[in-house]
Amino acid sequence: MNYDKAHDLAKAMRECEEYKELMTAQTAVEGDAVAAGLVRTFMAQQMQWEYAKLSGAPEEAELLKKQEELMPQIQANKAAQDYLQAHVRWSQVSNDIYKIISEPITEGMKVLDHGAK
Repeated sequence: MNYDKAHDLAKAMRECEEYKELMTAQTAVEGDAVAAGLVRTFMAQQMQWEYAKLSGAPEEAELLKKQEELMPQIQANKAAQDYLQAHVRWSQVSNDIYKIISEPITEGMKVLDHGAK
């Protein structure tokens, strides 16, 4: 196995625009306590909402409403808004990369899909 390729991929990821924008936005958020609080709250609420949605929990609508109520504060804070937008773009890129590299990882596990014979 050539681990150099994995290190090359990590380097290429750090050099892409989406990553650089996320790091710039993260630095701005770290320097703004209000923005950091907004981002943490929003992301925590987002995870709670996604879990509730997946599990069919009755509080799904209430959690979505909380996020919607937080949006005007985020939109009024440039650092928080920029970070969340950069995070979405970076998540799309990193998810695409993960899908590509996970294919050979999971190919050797297909036997688990069909049950024991």
